[in-house]
Amino acid sequence: MIWENSDTGFWEILRCAFLPGTGLRGRWRKYAGTLMRNRRKPYVSNFRSLTSLASAVVLSSIVLSVPVQAQEQEQPQQEAMVPAGAIAGAVTSPVDGDINRFRAVLVETEGGGDLYVFTDAGEGWKQVAHARDMVWRGGMYGQEPWMEATEHGSLKIYSENSAVGRNRWDQVLTIAYRNGVFRVAGYTYSYYDTLDPNANGQCDVNLLTGKGVLNGKTFKTSLKALPVQDWTMDTRPPECEVE
Repeated sequence: MIWENSDTGFWEILRCAFLPGTGLRGRWRKYAGTLMRNRRKPYVSNFRSLTSLASAVVLSSIVLSVPVQAQEQEQPQQEAMVPAGAIAGAVTSPVDGDINRFRAVLVETEGGGDLYVFTDAGEGWKQVAHARDMVWRGGMYGQEPWMEATEHGSLKIYSENSAVGRNRWDQVLTIAYRNGVFRVAGYTYSYYDTLDPNANGQCDVNLLTGKGVLNGKTFKTSLKALPVQDWTMDTRPPECEVE
């Protein structure tokens, strides 16, 4: 009989044909009835027909599943959304050059502040820079970064510690759009000691020209005007290091 002489490969095909979800069980029952009516026909004919049907069922299941799997693989992963409460500031300003305007968003992170920069050249907003942990931030008032746009189309980012300890300071980064890139064009660092009135000073540097002034003394810095994404909270002109 056909059930006794079938090999292992055939039974595997037959098992796949009966898998749930194929939607072909009714068709299989109809075909089984036909086999019973034709049971006196040669074994080879019935076996080949049965194998062909089972193979077709398996092949159809595979073909139908491929587009679904491909669609799942092609679906891009969504980036994490920035919580609204983490936004420390956002400004939009016109700018001269090959773009019409820019938008900057300062987002507080666990120990710093990230800067996102978008531009609009007439075709909608496009992200052009993401500076991670560009400035420092603490956990209380007087240690939070903020920013503002200037009338000249540049951006100023402020960070400070005016709340804790005897060593207080504030820092200002000036961001300018030059040659198609947003760069840190200026650096100003001021400091003072709450217990020593004589322990105070300021370092101000124009990174576009390299000229700087530390407590009234001029110098030439080796630090260039870096793109914003290359600047971190630990970056500063070496000439501005204060003991």
